[in-house]
Amino acid sequence: MAGISPFSVRKALLPVLTAGFLLMPIMAAGQAPIIAHQVDIFLGVENHTVRITDHLMIPAGLDHLRLGDGLHVEIIKGGDGTTAVPGQSVAPAEDEDGPFQRLDLEKLGLAAEGGSLTIVYKGTFHEPVDDVVFSRENVGNEITATISDEGIYLSSSAEWLPWAENTMATFDLKIDTPAGFETVTQGQRTEHAENNGRLRTRWVAANPSDGISLIANRYFVHEESVRDGVTSYTFFLEDDARLRATYMERTKAYITMYEEMIGPYPYTKFATVENWFPTGYGMPSYTLLGGQVLRLPFIPYTSFGHEIAHNWWGNSVFVDIDEGNWCEGITVYCADYHYKELEGEGGDREYRRTLLKNYAAYVKDPSQDFPLSEFLSRHSGATRAVGYGKSMMVFHMTNQIIGRENFLTGLRKVAADHHYEKASWSDFITAFAEAGDRDLSGFQEQWLTWTGAPTLNLGPVKFNDDKVVFTLNQDEPAYALEVPVVLTTKTGAEEHIVVLDQTSQEYTIEAMGAAKLAVDPDCHLFRRLHSEEIEPTISQILADEDPTFVVQGAAPDMVTAARNFAGEFSEKDEFSFHEDGTLSSGGHASIVINPGGELLKKIAPKDLVVSGTTLFLDGKRYSLKEFDLVFAGQDPSDPEVTDMVILCSSTHRLEALSSRVVHYGKYSWLLFPVGQGKVVRGNWAVGDSPLMAVR
Repeated sequence: MAGISPFSVRKALLPVLTAGFLLMPIMAAGQAPIIAHQVDIFLGVENHTVRITDHLMIPAGLDHLRLGDGLHVEIIKGGDGTTAVPGQSVAPAEDEDGPFQRLDLEKLGLAAEGGSLTIVYKGTFHEPVDDVVFSRENVGNEITATISDEGIYLSSSAEWLPWAENTMATFDLKIDTPAGFETVTQGQRTEHAENNGRLRTRWVAANPSDGISLIANRYFVHEESVRDGVTSYTFFLEDDARLRATYMERTKAYITMYEEMIGPYPYTKFATVENWFPTGYGMPSYTLLGGQVLRLPFIPYTSFGHEIAHNWWGNSVFVDIDEGNWCEGITVYCADYHYKELEGEGGDREYRRTLLKNYAAYVKDPSQDFPLSEFLSRHSGATRAVGYGKSMMVFHMTNQIIGRENFLTGLRKVAADHHYEKASWSDFITAFAEAGDRDLSGFQEQWLTWTGAPTLNLGPVKFNDDKVVFTLNQDEPAYALEVPVVLTTKTGAEEHIVVLDQTSQEYTIEAMGAAKLAVDPDCHLFRRLHSEEIEPTISQILADEDPTFVVQGAAPDMVTAARNFAGEFSEKDEFSFHEDGTLSSGGHASIVINPGGELLKKIAPKDLVVSGTTLFLDGKRYSLKEFDLVFAGQDPSDPEVTDMVILCSSTHRLEALSSRVVHYGKYSWLLFPVGQGKVVRGNWAVGDSPLMAVR
C-alpha cells in the first residue's frame, strides 16, 4: 500500500495552515501571486447543495479566475461596492481539463491593480461513490465532489472556490453544516459551536497553497498533543478507542522522526480522517483514508507514515512541475524505504531490488518508458515504476555518492529554503552538490532527462593470486556510473566502487585470494535487471494488461466464481476466459484456477510439490484444507512469461482473493489461511546472476 496518494498537480499540492487568522503573507520576490479567500459556506445535505459567499483579495496582474462548471453565480461585487451583472463578467469556457466558468477580471476592473471582490454562488453536487475505484495501480472513477446524508466531499478538482493558474491562495473558511456533521480541512480550527440544529466551524489556513478540499461527516473527533504547538486529531466514523490509540501513537512517532530528519513540522495539527468511500490522499495537515484501508493492520506502520511525510514534501514544499514531479520519489525515500532501513536485516536491499523488479515487469515495453522530467502523476503500473521507483532510486544513488550526512544536509536546506514555495529537481540537485562538494550536473542530466535505465554486462574475469581483472560493458547511451563491485576473499567481503562511463571498460582490483566477484549485488544502481536476476513474482502478472483466465473441468458454480474473480482482478468488463484449460498465447500471462495435476506440474516450480490436499513448500508441509495457495511460475511454453496459479476450493473465498492478492505483488507465493491468521508468503530462489563470477 505504499504510496497510496495518487499525485495530481492540482489536487496534491494543497495548502498549509498554521495561523489563527487570515492575512496576506509577505512573500519572497518572484514567488507566485496570492489570492486571499474569506469564505462563508452553507451546506444543505438533504438537497445536495452548497451556497458560498467568497470575499477575495485579488493580486495585481491576473486577467481571469476559474470557477467550476455548473456553479450558478448570483452576485458579483467589487471592492467599491459596485455590483456587476454575472452574465457580463462570467462566461463558459473549456480547456484540456474540461469545462469551467471564466470570471473576467478586466471587465471587473481588477486586472491591472487587483483589489477586493465578493462572489455569491451556489451549486449542487451529488456524484455517486458506489463505483469509486482506488485500485492497485490504475486510479480510476474518482469523484470530485458530493454532498449527501452519507457524507460531504469537495475536492479542489471540483473548483468550488475561484482560483487562477500559477497562483497560490490562503483560506479562512466559516462552514455551516447540519448538527453532527463535523468538518475537516487544512489549517487550524478556530471556532466550533452548535446553534439551532446547525454546527458552525471555522478553519483558517494562513500560509499559501494551490487549492483546498473539504470533508464533513458524522465523525467522532478526538485530539491529543504531539508537542507544544502541534495537535493530533482523529476523525473516525466509529468511536474505536484501539484504532484511535494506534494512529495517535504513530502520528507522534512519525512527526518526531521527520522533524529530526527534515526540519520542523509545518503545521499546527495532523488529522487522520476516515472516508466513507475508497481514498488514500495526503493533504496538508491531514490524510483522508477510506475506512477499509484505514483498518488494514499494516497501514499505520507503512503507508500512513508516507502520508505524514507528504506534509513536508508536496504540501509545504510545492512541486515546480516544469522539471517533473520529484515529490513521490523523495516521499518514498523518507518513508517506505526508510522504514526498511530502520528494520535492518537486509530489508532495504530487498526494497531496492523490488523496485528494479517492478520496473522490469511494468516497463517491459520501451513505449511505456519516459524520463523523470516528464513524470506528473501515477495512473498506471509503468508510471508508478518510473515516477515512484526510479525517482526514489535517484535519491538513493545521490545518497550513495555524497554520503548520508551530506544528503540530509541537502534535504534540510531544500525544506528550509522552499518553505511554502515551489522547488524543482534542480533545487534538490544543487543542494546535494553543495553539501557533498560534488559536480552533479552530468548525474542530473542522465537520470532526469534520459529515458530508460542502463543494463550492465560482465565481460571476461581473471582471478589472480593478488588481483582480479575484469571488464564491464553497457549499451549506448553510456551512463556515468559509480558501480559497486563486491569481492569475496579469505578474510571476507570487500566492496569497491569503480567508475564506468564508457560502453566497455577494464578494471584491475588488488585483492589477495579473491574467489568471487559480484557486480552491484545489493542493487544500489537503478538498472534493468537480467532475467536471471528475477524470480517469478505476482507483480509480473499484475503488470500484464491482458492476462487470460483459465479453468479446467470446473463445476458451474466454480466457473461463475472464477469469472467474478477475473472481473475484479482485471478491473475490466471484458477479458479472456478459457474453460478448457488452454493457456494464453501471444506473450500474455495465464491465471489458472484449480488446474488439474498435469497442468499444475507444468507451471509449478520444483520447490513446490502438491499431493492431493497436501503441499510441500519452503521446507514445510501445509494442508489445502487450511490454506488457499497462490503462486507465480514460469509459463511452460514461453520462458519470458510468468503465469499465476490459484488453488482454492471455496467459491466465496476465490472471489474475495481478487482484492487480497494485489497487495502482495513482490512475492512468488502466498498462503491465505481459511480462517483467521497471517498470510504466509515467500519467494522462489533466484538463479546465478550473469553479473557474478566465481574462481
